[in-house]
Amino acid sequence: CATQAPAPQVELLETYWRTVQIDGKPLVRRPGTREPHIVLKREGTRVSGFAGCNNLAGGFRQERDMLTFGNLAMTRMACVGEGDTIEAAFTKALGSTVSWRIAGNMLELRDAQGAARMILEARKD
Repeated sequence: CATQAPAPQVELLETYWRTVQIDGKPLVRRPGTREPHIVLKREGTRVSGFAGCNNLAGGFRQERDMLTFGNLAMTRMACVGEGDTIEAAFTKALGSTVSWRIAGNMLELRDAQGAARMILEARKD
């Protein structure tokens, strides 16, 4: 029987990464709400995404396994319910990110202690 080739590694850049866990807490998706996500653009090393209530945009630096986010600008929509809590945790996790690792279709954003602050999943088109 033929052995199956390993699935190609998902690219860090130009991939829609949807958040599945922040600080060890699974993110429960609510029907009818947008999912928190990020997309790292190759051009201009820009990040864009949605944090739970607001859109975000800014820059990032990536060298090998190092990754940092800087100068994040966000829209200022009013937040109701747990969107506010999710957004606070999401932006805090991005702000503390210093490294990354991809395993399969999952992206781990890690802090200076090596703890996974946020886990994201590559969305299939």
